[in-house]
Amino acid sequence: MKTVNELLNSTGTNWEVEKLPLVAHKVTEDGVKELETNAFGMYRNDNDGYLGTVKGRYSILQNAELAEIMVGIQNRFGGNLKGGDLKQGKKVYYQLSLADKTIGPDTLKRYITCLNSHDGSSSIGFGSTNTVVSCQNMFHLAMRDLERFRHTASASDRLAIAVKQFEQAMQSDEQLMQTFAKFDGVQLSSEVTERVRNAIFAVTGDEISTRKQNLLNKFDYAVSHETAEKGNSLWGLFNGVTYYTNHLETANKDERHLMYGQGYKKNAKAFNILQKELVTVGA
Repeated sequence: MKTVNELLNSTGTNWEVEKLPLVAHKVTEDGVKELETNAFGMYRNDNDGYLGTVKGRYSILQNAELAEIMVGIQNRFGGNLKGGDLKQGKKVYYQLSLADKTIGPDTLKRYITCLNSHDGSSSIGFGSTNTVVSCQNMFHLAMRDLERFRHTASASDRLAIAVKQFEQAMQSDEQLMQTFAKFDGVQLSSEVTERVRNAIFAVTGDEISTRKQNLLNKFDYAVSHETAEKGNSLWGLFNGVTYYTNHLETANKDERHLMYGQGYKKNAKAFNILQKELVTVGA
């Protein structure tokens, strides 16, 4: 079990956020005049790094406060804690491990992830994150908004909210594993592959640019690679998508791309299509 300081130090998140009023500088004949604004800048206190601009009512949830919540959850449920920051601290995440799961021939490492924003771009929330060991394909699915954390003064009240939501996140993750198992049991058709392919690359007609065709070729390789290893199933196709987003789409293969960036969007779009396919085939 980690202490709060151990978690902060091991994840590189042992710093606080300052909310400072922003001013505009207007050049006049008499010099530079400062003008007030209703905007505030978010800054790291360890290196003065700028994180984003927010409005006056924005409430900060410091890393130490979120770390304390996650340590409290670990004390209740067990598991291992890890985490880090994204985009120089604009977002911070902590993850608590769940038991491994087997889907078909694959072992999945599972985590419940809590992602917090310091740039005002998104609310705080839990999500399910899993990685297929054989190919290191990571899939993250946002699940639960916890914005009430920011406006709850009592640490005990925050923990009570977190425990309840964490239990729901674990239930949602278990349902996700059941969906993956169903994916593994449904034979893949070329029509479903084309539907997923066209959706995540916005293919609408016969005219395809050279750049997009190159991306499609990479995707086709990813699907061929993963279905050869995992079987010609919806599970094989889904891993083709995550193999593409994890390993082929960008040279910058980090968590932000897969937790909330374009990789996340492609993975989620494919997952939703395949979920609907399960309903169609009665799985």
